[in-house]
Amino acid sequence: MNEQAPIKEARLFSEQLLIEMTQQLIDRGIVARAQIDELNSRRALTGESLDRLLIKEGAAKEEEVLTVLSELTGIPYKHIGDFRIEPEVVQRVQARTAIRYQVMPVTVDGGVITLATPQVPNLSAADGLRMLLDMAIRWVLCTEADVTKTIKHFYGLGAETIDHLVAGLPEDVDLEIKGTDVAEENADEGVVKFVNQIISEAIRMDATDIHIEPFEAALRIRYRIDGILQEIPVPKGVAHLSKAISSCVKIMADMNIAERRKPHDGRIKVRFGADEFDLRVSVLPSAHGETVNMRLLSRKTMFIDLEHLGLTPEQAPAIEYLSSLPHGVVLLTGPTGSGKTTTLYATLARINSAAVKIITVEDPIEYQMPGISQIQAHAHIGLTFATILRSILRHDPDIILIGEIRDMETADIAVRASLTGHLVFSTLHTNDAASAVARLIDMGVEPYLVSSCLEGSIAQRLVRRICESCKESVQPDSIILDEIRALYPEEIVNANFCKGRGCPDCNFTGYKGRVALFEIMVLNDVLRGLIVRQRPSNEIKNRAVEHGLVTLRKDGWSRAMAGMTTVEEVLRVARKADTV
Repeated sequence: MNEQAPIKEARLFSEQLLIEMTQQLIDRGIVARAQIDELNSRRALTGESLDRLLIKEGAAKEEEVLTVLSELTGIPYKHIGDFRIEPEVVQRVQARTAIRYQVMPVTVDGGVITLATPQVPNLSAADGLRMLLDMAIRWVLCTEADVTKTIKHFYGLGAETIDHLVAGLPEDVDLEIKGTDVAEENADEGVVKFVNQIISEAIRMDATDIHIEPFEAALRIRYRIDGILQEIPVPKGVAHLSKAISSCVKIMADMNIAERRKPHDGRIKVRFGADEFDLRVSVLPSAHGETVNMRLLSRKTMFIDLEHLGLTPEQAPAIEYLSSLPHGVVLLTGPTGSGKTTTLYATLARINSAAVKIITVEDPIEYQMPGISQIQAHAHIGLTFATILRSILRHDPDIILIGEIRDMETADIAVRASLTGHLVFSTLHTNDAASAVARLIDMGVEPYLVSSCLEGSIAQRLVRRICESCKESVQPDSIILDEIRALYPEEIVNANFCKGRGCPDCNFTGYKGRVALFEIMVLNDVLRGLIVRQRPSNEIKNRAVEHGLVTLRKDGWSRAMAGMTTVEEVLRVARKADTV
């Protein structure tokens, strides 16, 4: 097997190699000679190698440069996700060595170790690593992002920083920040650097929450990504820094670091690239120290338009119909974090114009939308949804958005507003679309009023998308296939069930991003009659299915057959009962 040539058979980094590389790039029309001359002039000032400068300045794609270098050196260019990296392989190379040389061990075969690197190694680096590892080395070229993410995943976040901080500390001693100026000592600077790494990595990974949790002999860091908590690997010895880390966060959030017995709340403002973020910080005392939660909120105004929600061709007309009604109540149901507010704002964005007046009542205001009057509820001063709604009706709105119907008073005003010619959108915490009826009646709204005003109920869940970089086909369990075949007897023939193998692009989870599942119940005369007679939710749902309702689970199976999400994700969010 000679898939990866030994180091002695591969060319190492040299000026002659760079000359040949540039000529190849010019010959292939990737860069112009003038660009090369300009970058060579800049290279003399910066000291960077030409291959990295080409990539950094955007003159050539990293894949193009690595492909040419692979052809010239004989070092294979691969995606690091193609390797199944075992823990015993990672242990062959220390964290500080991997970070210093920017290499990632991927396989060991006998006395030969394969290292992934984003650059062709030079002779001194190759010899130095060979002496440190006391092994022969094969090389593989991978993108810099792949190598960096994989090092963080296997060695832990901030491995080099932690190694430096805990070096020389007795095993039973914890490092703690004593003063209020976190930059006074080198140790304090190291802790600040590590906390900044925690925050910046969370932003880079599109996390919504950061959890820092101390235990008796460990410190656990978790990010909530795509609605799921993911544990972030941390280096050994980080438990010694738990007190220092919580103190650092408290200083950044302008909290009292001397008081460790009470909960604290604060805010941190950070800039990441061109974007600004607000971090809502909460610190709680626990048995083994202070546990920290940071909620990440982007200051950038962002919302998804209706076309990008992932609606199927059958679902889009129903949403458009409900949003174009002159009056009535339209409810979105689902648990916290299921994307209800995003869908509501996507709907409002479609109908927002100078011809309609839209007022929202929210707690908190999650999206800023031009042309819409948005009101923040403040229950502690008596500014509740109900009190605001009474005043809103005197402002002649066409459309009202209520963040959530939480009580009888809010429900009653929403219903009566719809009966007086307003279109009301709101959210409700129920398991499916049909249960919204029972919830309103349980709040005290008369069944005949629910029947008259409710125009539609939309249940929503979010499932994780399969990572496109490591997607591979799978065959589901026969029981699952039988269930799907009963619902989609024709479509299942061309189904493409997939899963993600796990790679640096998806933090080795197999998932990246989310897509919504919908259960859209548009009321008709049959369903209204059942509501007036106070029939149970399951009967209403069964009749709705007879009239074309696609349940959450059935919608999930259609996304799984399309290779968009996995069978496991559908099973996670949609119950078996949803297949009625």
